[in-house]
Amino acid sequence: MLTSLLLAASLAALSPCDDSDPLRRAYFGDTHIHTSWSLDASTRMGTRTDPDDAYRFARGGKLDLQPYDSAGKALRSLQNRRALDFAAVTDHAESYRIVRICDDEDNPGYNSWICQNYGPLVGVLAPYIINWADLGLDNVDYCGPQGSYCDSAYRQVWQDTVAAATRHNTTCEFTAFNGYEWSGGSGGSNLHRNVIFAGDNVVDTPVSALEQSQVEGLWQALDEQCLAEAGCSVITIPHNMNLSDGKMFSSTMTDGQPITEKVARQRQRYERLAEIMQQKGDSECFPGSADELCNFEKVSYNNFRGKFLPFLDGPTVDDSRYMREALREGLRIESGLGVNPFTPGFIASTDTHTGAAGGVQEDNYGGHHGDQLIVDSLPVDKQLVDNIDQGPGGLAVLYAEENTRASLFAAMQRREAYGTSGTRIGLRFFAGADLPADICGENDLVAQAYEHGVPMGGELDGEALAGGAPQFVVTAQQDPLGTPLQRIQIVKGWLDASGRSKELVYDIARVDGEASVDLDSCQPKGKGAAALCAHWQDPGFESGKNAWYYARVVENPSCRWTTFQCLNAQVDCSNPGSVPEVLQPCCDASVPSTIQERAWSSPIWVSP
Repeated sequence: MLTSLLLAASLAALSPCDDSDPLRRAYFGDTHIHTSWSLDASTRMGTRTDPDDAYRFARGGKLDLQPYDSAGKALRSLQNRRALDFAAVTDHAESYRIVRICDDEDNPGYNSWICQNYGPLVGVLAPYIINWADLGLDNVDYCGPQGSYCDSAYRQVWQDTVAAATRHNTTCEFTAFNGYEWSGGSGGSNLHRNVIFAGDNVVDTPVSALEQSQVEGLWQALDEQCLAEAGCSVITIPHNMNLSDGKMFSSTMTDGQPITEKVARQRQRYERLAEIMQQKGDSECFPGSADELCNFEKVSYNNFRGKFLPFLDGPTVDDSRYMREALREGLRIESGLGVNPFTPGFIASTDTHTGAAGGVQEDNYGGHHGDQLIVDSLPVDKQLVDNIDQGPGGLAVLYAEENTRASLFAAMQRREAYGTSGTRIGLRFFAGADLPADICGENDLVAQAYEHGVPMGGELDGEALAGGAPQFVVTAQQDPLGTPLQRIQIVKGWLDASGRSKELVYDIARVDGEASVDLDSCQPKGKGAAALCAHWQDPGFESGKNAWYYARVVENPSCRWTTFQCLNAQVDCSNPGSVPEVLQPCCDASVPSTIQERAWSSPIWVSP
């Protein structure tokens, strides 16, 4: 690792950025952003923002939010307290054609039957459209002769998306990645991926689920259309595995056949990261497990169909719709196939459908689903702006030398990344064979950790361990605008001698005493830490057995977004008759009043 740091230092000397740091720093961003160029956002959610609006908001600007008055003036606006360092607008590629054609009066397809009716039509059908490819709208009247209108619109929207990222990409200050969302699915199960490119070399047109309905086809097409071209690099980031019915990380491929070694290696190359949390809930671990902290920001349904048609939904199951079980499934597959297909690092993002990139503030949440729930009978600032089991989502954090596309994408590739539930906790996680036991007291902790070990996202092999147990160091700093820290944990997964996968959660640093929140004022109470650090060695390590480890840092409790909005609306639950229907969730005891914000490091894999 020391050699790579020396190389990083030499590269830093040639960097265009004055603040380039060979020991790397944390950059906060959002790689999952939708605007009005996504069909669901524009039709069902009333979104009018475009990629330029999203990037301006990410950089600290103000964003207009729906609803709009009769004169077209937005009745709400939003602004982040802190700008992001990077972002990627990822509109649904499957809806590029219809949105562009049907919103342009000068387009020859504008007067088609679909364009004149698609708003109300999609509004009615949306609950039943699980996979955007199900629409099949590239074969109907608005596409023109031989689909020429659609082909032109598709290419133009992608070019405009890339142009917006280019306008806002400012070397050393703010990075805008080129990207889109591939919105494939299977029987109501979410299999969506965000496709993020390293630089300006991108595909001519996106490979969407209309062209490749199976994810294996997406990867193959990217092999042919991107990786075969000089200078084109790309990753695919799975999200909402909590709504995948266990299909996102399955031992079988989309066609039901067992995963092959070729596909396993292909998946390793493309899926360097996975989204552990976003506005549709947390995907870390099964809420019914022995780990009490797994019962965190979970939605009440298993797939998209279950959201709208609950009678088709089943009970929540402990399977690979959760990241922890997916990592365990990867070890099981590796024991037979010889290749682990499930080795992603962790990030989080918003999946905003209003262009509110990084809009994660619990006390200033604008709602990522637009104005679907907003009623005219109440002031817009006196009602709940989203479904109660959803929320602001999270942030992606990348450790890089500088704020450039090249440096940040390299961090994605090596998985030196972590996700947060919206907080800006500082988190570093290293593993090695001989990390100094007193490293937490050293001023050069990070330099020593790089010299003696590997960072989050890395791999530690048996030769480096020389028969010993791996050692770890975790450091965490409180978000300067957030809540004090409560604890650091390390989560371990491994296969036992009989091939069964196991997991354990270790508390390695914790503040003694209780902490709580005054729910009338949202003021935190109790003890907490501004910083925590711990050196830990696995007491149960079995030499020769594959394992993975990740760190989880948890804050003291704070008010959830619903609590802030219920307080603002001055809801009086002692007088039920005074509570409007849209505010009745404020009086539902099953709705959490508080949240314990957290951060999850990317795993470190230890192999014999």
